[in-house]
Amino acid sequence: MKYTIALILSLLLMQNFASKDKAYHFAAGYVFTHASHSVAVTWTDNKKVIKYGPLVACIALGVGKELIDKYDSNPNSTFDWLDIAYTFGGGVTVVSIDINKR
Repeated sequence: MKYTIALILSLLLMQNFASKDKAYHFAAGYVFTHASHSVAVTWTDNKKVIKYGPLVACIALGVGKELIDKYDSNPNSTFDWLDIAYTFGGGVTVVSIDINKR
């Protein structure tokens, strides 16, 4: 089931993956979630924090980046919900494939 969810999510996200920005958001979500999972494992024994904490951190990363884009001095920068979705998609991929396997 988890592979099916990851496959469907990847296929949905691939339709707009021509943009380098979306690919960077997906990669950043993947790497950041994997790193925050490693930190959570070393700092706590709580199973829920280890499993869902990296996803919350991934969402915070995506929202923070978009807020920086919105309030940046560049007038062409805007807040984009799809960028947050791509960042979260990278995080969900880590959790569904790598973390739940352990």
